[in-house]
Amino acid sequence: MSLEKLTRRQALQSMAFGAAGAAMAGRAFAAAPATDNVSGSLTAWDWSDAPSTFGEQMQADFYTKFFPSKYKGLNFSSTIFGYTDLLPKLTVAWRSSNKPDIVRVPIAWSPQFVGANQCAEITEEELGIPFSQFFPQALLSVRKNGTAQGPLYGVPTNNESMFLLYNKAIFKKAGLDPEKPPPTWADLAAWSKTIHDKTGAYGFGLCAQQNQGNTPFRFMPVVWAHGGEIFDELSPNPTWRKVGLGGEGVVEALSLYNQMFNIDKSVQPSALSDNERSVETLFLDGKCAMCIDQPPFALQVKTLKPDLDLGGAMLPEGPVRRAVVLGGSNMHIRATTDNKQAALALMRAYLSPTWNAKLGVGAGSEASTQAARDSEEMRSLAKDQPFNDLVFKMLPYGVNVPLVTEGAQIWNLIVPGMIQQVLSRTASPKDAANAAAAKVRQLMMAS
Repeated sequence: MSLEKLTRRQALQSMAFGAAGAAMAGRAFAAAPATDNVSGSLTAWDWSDAPSTFGEQMQADFYTKFFPSKYKGLNFSSTIFGYTDLLPKLTVAWRSSNKPDIVRVPIAWSPQFVGANQCAEITEEELGIPFSQFFPQALLSVRKNGTAQGPLYGVPTNNESMFLLYNKAIFKKAGLDPEKPPPTWADLAAWSKTIHDKTGAYGFGLCAQQNQGNTPFRFMPVVWAHGGEIFDELSPNPTWRKVGLGGEGVVEALSLYNQMFNIDKSVQPSALSDNERSVETLFLDGKCAMCIDQPPFALQVKTLKPDLDLGGAMLPEGPVRRAVVLGGSNMHIRATTDNKQAALALMRAYLSPTWNAKLGVGAGSEASTQAARDSEEMRSLAKDQPFNDLVFKMLPYGVNVPLVTEGAQIWNLIVPGMIQQVLSRTASPKDAANAAAAKVRQLMMAS
């Protein structure tokens, strides 16, 4: 059976469990160990990119109402940072102090802290939740060196994939079939030019901001679709040692970006400084025909622009494959915390089916545990998320971010910097790719 023909549940089980593990799908995990005696002090950090009012409210309710009320004998404090603020603050904090005790970080950052031995090992027994509840591919990001075996140094809290949104009215105006989204990346680039030439709207919303995770979240699927890699992440058993950034697939993806930005000029000229939010504004204003995003933004479009004829589709294919970033976040406990029991209590509360469903959807993702994805709460929330099934259709095509200690620096700085070189015409796609590969090799040698 092709992946496109998998049902929502079959796609999840195909990716997450395999034949043996599928029998566990939907089975509630065992009751967590009693933690009524949790006391002392606990400091928690989290992050938010303000994906939706619903998401912000869920985080606030969890950290300021639910968890503190559950453990009234605990001296608890929490802080929610913006995406670009958390990484540098956490890097400094965990080098110089013992706080925070527990933190949730984007999946791309986990290898930095796991690789530096700053995260406590988590066992099934103390967590009280079978590890089989999580996507195996997501678990790679909380193991050392991205391996399939070994201890866990954190747990996934939510997982996500992106898809293509498009404005059907602009498609019609450009003479394109509004019921047929671009099947390939080459088609997307060609249609972007057609749309801009015939309507004046930007065909595609391009994110190229430096030090911004959603830049590679949108670029790397193009790279992987052309067979390119940062390391050897497309291999069934990646070693994370072979640097692939200088390869032809990367050059082809950079060339496609260059075609749209510098040659066809079919994307917004502000792309070098634009992030996800910038593109969303253009899309809402009817100035952009296509963008890559998630269900919460589709819901925002439906709410703010109910007359906008919105289409959704899987990300296009490339000459080699279809791909998307396996996104999401992980929660880690500081290895030297003075109160691991309280940190585990918070971790269990976050992963409880109802809260995991609420917080996952609030973060623009899916819940990380099978029990949460099978919950009534998840079913209820999914009904309100337009194109939610596209997330499940794309998840089997998910590819991991760099699962190395230096992964966050590679993801947030080197990859966007490579794109910026090409779009600013300071380097050719080939030269930019080779320079980025050299930076990765130098970074890996220095670590």
